[in-house]
Amino acid sequence: MKKNIIYIFTLISLISCSDILDEELTGDLTGDGVFIDEEGINFALNGAYASLGLFIGNSPDGRDDTNRETGWTLIAFGTDTYTNASDGGFKYFNTYDSDLNASSQIVSESWNEFYKGINAANTVISRAPEAIPNNQQKLTEVLAEARFLRAYYYYWLARIWGPVHYTDEETTTAETEAHRMALEELYPKIIEDLEYAEANLPGVQDDFGRATSWAAKATLADLYLTRKNYDLAASYAEDIIDKGPFSLVSTYAELWNLENEENSEVIWSTQFADELEYDNGGNPAHLFFLMEYDKLPGMQRDVVNGRPWKRFRPTNYLLNLYDMEDQRYDGTFTTVFYANNPDSAPSGVAVGDTAVYLPRVPLSQAEKDTKPYGASIYNQDEYTEKIYPSSKKWVQPNRVSTNEESGSRDFIAYRLAEIYLIAAEAYALKATPNQTKALYYLDEVRKRAYGVDNVSDLPVISAVDLNVILEERAKELAQEGKRWFDLVRTGKLVERVKMHNPQAASFIQEYHSLRPIPLTQIDRTSNEFPQNPGY
Repeated sequence: MKKNIIYIFTLISLISCSDILDEELTGDLTGDGVFIDEEGINFALNGAYASLGLFIGNSPDGRDDTNRETGWTLIAFGTDTYTNASDGGFKYFNTYDSDLNASSQIVSESWNEFYKGINAANTVISRAPEAIPNNQQKLTEVLAEARFLRAYYYYWLARIWGPVHYTDEETTTAETEAHRMALEELYPKIIEDLEYAEANLPGVQDDFGRATSWAAKATLADLYLTRKNYDLAASYAEDIIDKGPFSLVSTYAELWNLENEENSEVIWSTQFADELEYDNGGNPAHLFFLMEYDKLPGMQRDVVNGRPWKRFRPTNYLLNLYDMEDQRYDGTFTTVFYANNPDSAPSGVAVGDTAVYLPRVPLSQAEKDTKPYGASIYNQDEYTEKIYPSSKKWVQPNRVSTNEESGSRDFIAYRLAEIYLIAAEAYALKATPNQTKALYYLDEVRKRAYGVDNVSDLPVISAVDLNVILEERAKELAQEGKRWFDLVRTGKLVERVKMHNPQAASFIQEYHSLRPIPLTQIDRTSNEFPQNPGY
């Protein structure tokens, strides 16, 4: 899977996006010439995964010379936990100013990518019965996998844009008519696909990264939480916890070991190629969450510390959420850089010594002056858009060069710790809350965070409410693309952004809980295709 997802995207794009591309296809390199047997359908099914990687990873059109920040811009900016750093041209997704509009390439590229994925899935669903006529088990599993992907893409569309156009038929020619389907109609269709996938997908796939029945269950748990059906959210979450083959890894830092990506906690993740020849950029997240360490005394850019594009930086609110005993802080953030440039190192600092330090407990000027690197000690009140704790979750120390932009880290869609948090939230917010169960599931995550075996050794939480849940999710899932969705589904986006993200506080309004429908979609639709309010 790591190679297939990106590698075969070009053919799927040409076949399924005739309303976007002008290329004339010749020979047998068409749907009718390829998707005619089991091998061809497998090829098409692999292609249906491509939009996962291209949305979160490299440029959606597959070219290296265009934007690689589409997915990350859409899901990382403008929350209470992450704000903009110094560089990049898409800060308006954090500030919510007038540049966040229907003409943004971020919304159009994302929209198009999800529909490419949907059409690829529809292609498989429509052609597989004829291509695989004599192997019912294989056919059922192929259909289940394609229906899972279709549902997953529609779930993202619904959460980002609200009512969207729905089709379950393959598009082979230019179509100009589209209609926004109400969520009350759309979500049952998503659920129907996910339930089919849950019932017919295997629990384990030979290729890590392919959808499984557990991935379908996790998506259903998440979906029902979003729809505030807390009974079903709790039921699906508990099914995964009690019956699934998953377990929390022993320490939080272990989750981000690059050699341990296929660990016991991962339920489903988007795969990226380790070999650059199969990868038009891969997952570039390692570029985005880094401070400008390489301009400081004793430092220069290197492979281990990364190439800092300085896009996303943590808010003070997020940094202050972690207790000193919470191991997730050190598992999430880099706060020490070791000298690698003897030519610019201060006197008394050798290669390998501390050169930059961002202490959690502020140091006085007198304390700083005792260190040869004292000028590069930054307390929290000295953070800037260039100086802040960097991410550990996305570092890519195995790149081939200091300037390499490609990354191979998997993007984790669901892991067990989040399922515990879904169960905790569902039990806390039920019509008849069950605080005992809510706290139990919350504490399963917190015990690992604090490195303890007994609940009695944890900081006391008297009751689990929405604020407790949001704080715990912020600490556990920082930088994992969940926060904007969390704030939107709980109705807390505007309130919390105004409280904790000063750069975004001035312009954000309630209508920003949905993104603008791309102007390209509105313009190319022959009938009226309404814009979301406020845009």
